[in-house]
Amino acid sequence: MYSRGDQIIHPRYGAGTIVGKKKLTFKGKTRNYHIVELVGDRGEVMIPVEAANDMNIRPAIEDLSIIEEAFAAPPSVLSDDYRSRQATIQKQIQTREPEAMATALRDLFWREQTDKLTSVELKMKSSLVKMLSHEIAVICADMTVEKATSHLTQMLYRMVQEPDDPRPEEGSEPL
Repeated sequence: MYSRGDQIIHPRYGAGTIVGKKKLTFKGKTRNYHIVELVGDRGEVMIPVEAANDMNIRPAIEDLSIIEEAFAAPPSVLSDDYRSRQATIQKQIQTREPEAMATALRDLFWREQTDKLTSVELKMKSSLVKMLSHEIAVICADMTVEKATSHLTQMLYRMVQEPDDPRPEEGSEPL
């Protein structure tokens, strides 16, 4: 399914590029593996070719439009109950889908502008920034993880400073 040069997102290791394949024999069983170079000089991982689909590996986004569209949409009003709020955001993170993660980041960032985030929510926000920054870095060849993080942060601040409609949608719920 995947081949050399494909940019993928591994649910545990994050963003990377398939740089080759390797055949290894272990306990008498020979398997083919994708060799994935992780973004940000974090090394390589090997993924069994036949298990790639079962591991919830997905292709990286093709461009920033998914993130830009999520940031352009009005933020959802998050619950005042921190447990409910965190459960909603956690569900979005667990999807590992870029649109859901960008939406969750947008909503947390908006809430942070008007209210405090809990320590758990700050960790969630940091995790979302990291995951999306790694994905941006893998699709933009000229961008390091640090530059991608900076770019993502600038996108968030522009969203707050120049919103089309700065008011959260009443009664709207995140994905």
